[in-house]
Order: sequence, then C-alpha cells, then structure tokens
Amino acid sequence: MKELVLKALKILKIEDVPPFPHYFEWALTHSSYANENGVPSYERLEFLGDAVVGLVIAHQTFENFPKMAEGDMAKVKAVVGSEPVLSEVSKEIGLSKLVLIGKSLRSSDDSLESIFADIFESTMAAIFLNFGFEKAYSTVEGLLKDKINAATQKKIFFDYKTMLQEYTQDKYGTLPEYLLVEEKGPSHKKIYTFKVIVNGQICGKGMGKSKKAAEQEAAKDALKRLKKI
Repeated sequence: MKELVLKALKILKIEDVPPFPHYFEWALTHSSYANENGVPSYERLEFLGDAVVGLVIAHQTFENFPKMAEGDMAKVKAVVGSEPVLSEVSKEIGLSKLVLIGKSLRSSDDSLESIFADIFESTMAAIFLNFGFEKAYSTVEGLLKDKINAATQKKIFFDYKTMLQEYTQDKYGTLPEYLLVEEKGPSHKKIYTFKVIVNGQICGKGMGKSKKAAEQEAAKDALKRLKKI
C-alpha cells in the first residue's frame, strides 16, 4: 500500500488491511490535484460520506437524547455536520495534513477549511466501502461523540453573523455589510467568497459551499480581528 494510505489508517486506528486501499487515496485527493495529475478526486466519495456521517449523527442524537424535539435534533445534526466542525476534527486528528491539493490552492489557507471538512466525509466513505457500515459507524461515532454532546449543550455556536451584528451595533452604531467577491466552480459544486465591511473597512473574508456559509465564515474572521471569540 502507498504511504499515504498507511498514514490514514494509522490516524484512524485501523489495523485491518483494506481490500480497496485506493479509496483512501482518492478520499484524500482534491480536484485541483486530481486535475493536475490525471487521477480521481474525492468528490464522489464525499457525496457518499456525507450520507454516512449524517446518519450517524442523527442516530446518535435520536438514541442518546430521547426527550429532544425533532427541531432541536435537526439543529444538532446541522451543527455537528457543518463545515467548521468537520474541518476542526480533521485537523485535530491530523487527517488534514494528508490531503493532496494542487499548486493553485497551496498559498491560501482560507480555502482549505472546506476541503478539510470534505475529506472527513470522503474518508468515512472509504471506511464504509472497505470495511462495511458497522466499522464506518463506530469510527464516526468515536470522532464526533464529543461534538454531538457539546452541540446538545449548546457549547458549539456558529451564528457568527448575529454575534458580529450585535458587536458592531454596540461599538460602532452600524451594521456590517457583506460583499460577494468571487463565485467559482460548476453549478452543483459552487464555492463562494464573501468580504464583510464594517465602517467602510474590510474586516473579514470567508469561503463556503453556500452564500450563507461564506457569510458566516466572513463574520467569524471579522470577529477574530475585532475581538477575541
């Protein structure tokens, strides 16, 4: 097996030999690298992994919090399955260090956050395809258990736009403005970039798979610059 696959298995604490090791290699390959080197990317695996991860989060929430209302369960699933959380987990376990990216993205750390979230999902799909759902389930559960508990206790909070609005109104008596500065990718795989302006000054920048997600990232960046969060 290739060294990349061996490193991924070590991070995931999987000792069994995968029958289809190439799935792990594909799971860590961004389209920019794939296009430059003529190899498959993680995009199809990410599609499958998103479903696997979402089901585990939903089931764990359903089982462990029997009195939680459907609407609250949906919020927990949305938070734990969000780009910031999955990206954070990828970085915490070291999976983010293995991703293969093209030369065009290597100079921009901001653009990597969504990629780190994507490879979490695609790697879970690789586990599913190699070892079955039970192994994939236990892996996702182990990696996201603390995040699920934190979300149910509302210790994970991502409404940065509201936080920024309250902060700027209190400090400057004005509201932040969001400006779309870039929209790239095919129609089914758009990446948006927004800047947020406070008092005529650009205070933050963010990227996301939706305009709302990009605005949240821009607001988060602005809050980091304006105050510690």
